[in-house]
Amino acid sequence: MAEGAGEEKKKFSIWDLPDVPMGQLPPHLELQRSRVSCNKDAPIHTESIQYSGAYASMGIDNSSRLDRFSNNFRVEVVRLNEDDMEFDMIVIDAAIANSFRRILIAEIPTMAIEKVLIANKTSIIQDEVLAHRLGLVPIRVDPRLFDYLSAK
Repeated sequence: MAEGAGEEKKKFSIWDLPDVPMGQLPPHLELQRSRVSCNKDAPIHTESIQYSGAYASMGIDNSSRLDRFSNNFRVEVVRLNEDDMEFDMIVIDAAIANSFRRILIAEIPTMAIEKVLIANKTSIIQDEVLAHRLGLVPIRVDPRLFDYLSAK
């Protein structure tokens, strides 16, 4: 960070930080522990500290307990219509939320174009690019009409 004319660089000391009561984390650590922030470049604080004794010196139990999770976790539906549903998962670790996201992607039936035969194409776009883009087009279809692959 360059110093401008007339600006004085502030000195930081650990002793200038306010005291935090025992059993609480400082605000900046609590924010990192409990929130994922979406910046313009990339999300931050997506990782989580798994060690149960990470904050033991501050009187915080960081262990993962199923009873505490089941009592605190909740899902709030923000928007629900015929085509999609938007919901918030509250009091959940980012890694677990990502696991739910991956499960939904894998388990919700979808249909797409898999094989493309191109004949007499005169456009500048490459065949592979065109086939890939056709595969990305969502196809509205009733999932009950799908023929699922067997587990063989």
